[in-house]
Amino acid sequence: MELIRDKKMSYYLEGIDSSDRAKYVDQHNYSEAITFYKRGIETDPNLMSNYWHICLALLLQGEESEARATWLSLIEQADDIDKINSWTLEIVELLTAEAIKREAVSDLEVAQKMHGYAAIARGEAWKKVKGYKFTTDWFIENLPTWEQYLIHLANQPEINVLEIGSWEGMSACWLLDNILTHESSRITCIDTFEGSVEHKFEYDDSYIQSVEERFDFNISQTNALDKVTKIIGNSQDVMRSLPLNNYDILYIDGSHLATDVLTDAILGWGLVKVGGIIIFDDYDFQFHDSGNTEQDTKIGIDAFLKVFYKKVNIVHQAHQVIVEKK
Repeated sequence: MELIRDKKMSYYLEGIDSSDRAKYVDQHNYSEAITFYKRGIETDPNLMSNYWHICLALLLQGEESEARATWLSLIEQADDIDKINSWTLEIVELLTAEAIKREAVSDLEVAQKMHGYAAIARGEAWKKVKGYKFTTDWFIENLPTWEQYLIHLANQPEINVLEIGSWEGMSACWLLDNILTHESSRITCIDTFEGSVEHKFEYDDSYIQSVEERFDFNISQTNALDKVTKIIGNSQDVMRSLPLNNYDILYIDGSHLATDVLTDAILGWGLVKVGGIIIFDDYDFQFHDSGNTEQDTKIGIDAFLKVFYKKVNIVHQAHQVIVEKK
């Protein structure tokens, strides 16, 4: 499923009277809006716009988890791809319409959130349509950022990506499906498939041992296996043998230890083309065990930025940090 972008807005509001909509959502009476749309569902359970407006009201009320659970439960019930795509377009149009409305009154924070939720909705539908097997969902929250900063590379020839830390392959699959769509584009994925320090506390051995199998399955679902080079090993050993000035994107999401993040960045620097992008993940990650409290990811990223500040442009800094190599 490719990105749904720049379609003419139909503002999917079927079956809902605009005055009632204004009475509740536009006046920030979100609880009343939810009750109103639930009554609509009781009257006609097949009118999907009622569900989408409940999701919108929940999001505006700050109940992101419940809104997401509502959306996921619905697409899980969808019995064909066309229905998933249609429903996704409907909720994306609704969220985008709300974002445009907020932008018109300079409520840019909420507008940005609505655009972000639209990207996440597209991502959840993408996973369902492609039949991927992901047991963790960390990457999906990055989709609004990746859509914003990587979309200009979509379907461009000879785009090369180097990914440090692939896990089950969600980020690699998204890149293959949405960015690396030109036949000449490639991605190299480096991972030990043994997990990082923090994974030892979260998952048992049998789960860790099954990660590579899920990565292989998910990559096969992209039908772009010929574009993928999987290298099993430690990134700091593997990168020393990779070609210089070869990659348009370096994605660093391996070990979260500050020393490892910094080392990956320094070794990867010479591999990235001038004008290329380096993406650091988990800028806000913190170790809570006593042995690694001084190894938070942010420390390594900040050290890199401090040393290379004249050689990079910082284009995004939040949960992820994205820099452009000058």
